Amino acid sequence: MKKTLVIIGTLASLSFAFGSWYLYHWVRGELGLDNGYVAVVGIPPGNKLINHPSYAGPHPKDLQRPIETFDFPIEYGATGPVEPLFAGKNQYPFVCETERSRLGQPLVDNTRGWGVPVYAETKKGKRSELIIGYSKDCSLPTRVFYSYNTEKRNRVFQQVPDSTEALPKKADLIIRIETGTINRYMYAMLMPSSRNDELLKPDLSKWNGKLIYYFRGGIGIGFQQGVLRMHRMSKSMSKYLEQGYAIVFSTATETANGYNIWLQEDTALRLKKNFSLRYAEPKFTIGYGGSGGAIQQYLMGQNNPGAVIDGGIAVVAYPDMLSQINYTLDCELSEYYFEHLSKDREFWAPVEQRTMIQGLANNPKESRQLQWLDNIAQLLRFEWPRNHQGANECNSRWRGSLQYVHNPVFNPHYTRYHKNIRGRVYWTHWQDNREFFGTDSHGRAPIPWSNEGVQYGLKALQDKKISPQQFLDLNAKIGGWLPQEEMVQEHYWYASDDPSLSRYSTYSQHNMTHKGERLDVAARSNGSLSAARGAYLSGNIYLGELHRPIIDVRPYADQVLDIHHSWSALSSRKRIQQRMGTHNLQIIWQSQLPLKPYADALAMMDEWLTRADANGGDYHSAKPDNAMDLCQSNDGEILHKGATVWDGSWNNKPDGECTKIMPFYQGSRNVAGEDISSDIFFCQRISVRKAIEKGFYGDFDMDPYQDELEKIFSKGVCDYSQPDRARPLNL
Repeated sequence: MKKTLVIIGTLASLSFAFGSWYLYHWVRGELGLDNGYVAVVGIPPGNKLINHPSYAGPHPKDLQRPIETFDFPIEYGATGPVEPLFAGKNQYPFVCETERSRLGQPLVDNTRGWGVPVYAETKKGKRSELIIGYSKDCSLPTRVFYSYNTEKRNRVFQQVPDSTEALPKKADLIIRIETGTINRYMYAMLMPSSRNDELLKPDLSKWNGKLIYYFRGGIGIGFQQGVLRMHRMSKSMSKYLEQGYAIVFSTATETANGYNIWLQEDTALRLKKNFSLRYAEPKFTIGYGGSGGAIQQYLMGQNNPGAVIDGGIAVVAYPDMLSQINYTLDCELSEYYFEHLSKDREFWAPVEQRTMIQGLANNPKESRQLQWLDNIAQLLRFEWPRNHQGANECNSRWRGSLQYVHNPVFNPHYTRYHKNIRGRVYWTHWQDNREFFGTDSHGRAPIPWSNEGVQYGLKALQDKKISPQQFLDLNAKIGGWLPQEEMVQEHYWYASDDPSLSRYSTYSQHNMTHKGERLDVAARSNGSLSAARGAYLSGNIYLGELHRPIIDVRPYADQVLDIHHSWSALSSRKRIQQRMGTHNLQIIWQSQLPLKPYADALAMMDEWLTRADANGGDYHSAKPDNAMDLCQSNDGEILHKGATVWDGSWNNKPDGECTKIMPFYQGSRNVAGEDISSDIFFCQRISVRKAIEKGFYGDFDMDPYQDELEKIFSKGVCDYSQPDRARPLNL
């Protein structure tokens, strides 16, 4: 017995030691403390933009782009342009990722300590400790590599530089890859090739004359170059390279590195010019990419139709970046209310109930993100962990993105910037678009968002799923977000520069207007109306303008709480219908997981564009007969297709056959009265008295609650039948 206890004790001690060691190294990895990459140590002077007005027009769809000033194609061994052509001045700091991309250190461009240090290298190509200069713009010389693989099944691509002579005899699918930098971002041009290829005499015999512009997604706030992963790109795009397509890509058009649609278009146009002058003008260019990569296709197609892409494969698309902020900034406000401020916390405990207020999908059987870490933090604070029932899109998939995009003092990549820099930069998505949103006297870009007048849960009240008392309690206490200048460091521990586990919080209640306290009436947020107008005028909001075909294709992932929810396709469609009078050029394809019919969509787009080329560019008449809305089973069977399959309450029609199988959810503003377009940032408001008279509250007699409603909504309530106050009349 004693021996058994000793063995058990030893095993327990070893398990604890191993667990502690693993957790320690996991934490360091999450915080980026052991990556070995150099940090930005200095910023060039004159980088701040003080009292800059928001953009006043013209809209980019009405704006003539300037004539190119750089002499493309970029010579081998030389560098591409550093300053954008029309997208404004470069913003600093800017993290170089050339080493992470396995392309070596960036080129020295100054000796004044701006940017990242560049080191002398040993004979073995390793960094020494001798700094020979600095790089603020992360430039690389243009060069050529060859990628190949030897077994089609595994698709493990190898890479050799400069010459086909180094290719092994069994090399299969030889890809010529040119890399370099344009507008500070790394680019890659992939061309299916052969052993006959030479540096100055590219072999184009395997090219079908068509180009795919590969856009990528992710959530980013700028200030970074991004990583170019040639091996991954060769593998993921191999099926299209085998068919003869050429591929172009830039880290500028990967939204994990930032959302600035002018800079993305500026870079994409230059990359296409470099490609066309290096090889030949493509017959047409197909856009391809998901999430933020799909957003760019919608916006570029609106802002400069036909210049970058002729048609798009928009995978798991949103209409634009900004439309998402309404419900995502509502998410944590409502979650914190449900769990800490509500008078009726038990009622809101099941995630199914929260959908009435948030609109978004839920799954009672799924665990929320990092729940185990939250439990540990509570124990360290001598609190008993609460068991939460299920998960939803808010408290699982969106968690963490709010802090990253919205808080000016928070940056999860803080180790890539010297401590003397961190406090001098406003780390937000808004700052990355300061040329459009404007800046204040400190150089801080404002937020184009408001929740004043929003009656959260209005539809649930109308449907009698909540009582007037619950409706009033929710709207009185939910609050808003503090102004940017009052926000402080996050407690979102795993990506914070204060890794004290006991302070960890899944919420940012200390940055909410109620600061985590139950107030009689918590203040709402009223962001910058001029910033929202600048967003409209600068083409950052999708208006529904569509002149080239686009296939909005996605796996139906609402049940797994994917943030790429299906109702985003309807937001785009409603805007297109309202703007163009028809949605003939937009197709919605949805499929049951795990089917991802992206290659089928690309083949369809190829046929569409080929037909349009043959009939003078009329995309409507060139539309193939089988290019229509549809839904598919997980094995590829077409379940239903046709013009009515996605009908539903969003367009005041009975549910279509696909809608019945793959039902749509909504956002928090939709269940508060906004339609599925989801494009109102600053609602028109009417008095509480008028709202009662107009029947906003269904069958409930709200006269007894008028005084309380007026305390909560002292400036009136949203009337979503009226247009956005921020939207310029000429748009």
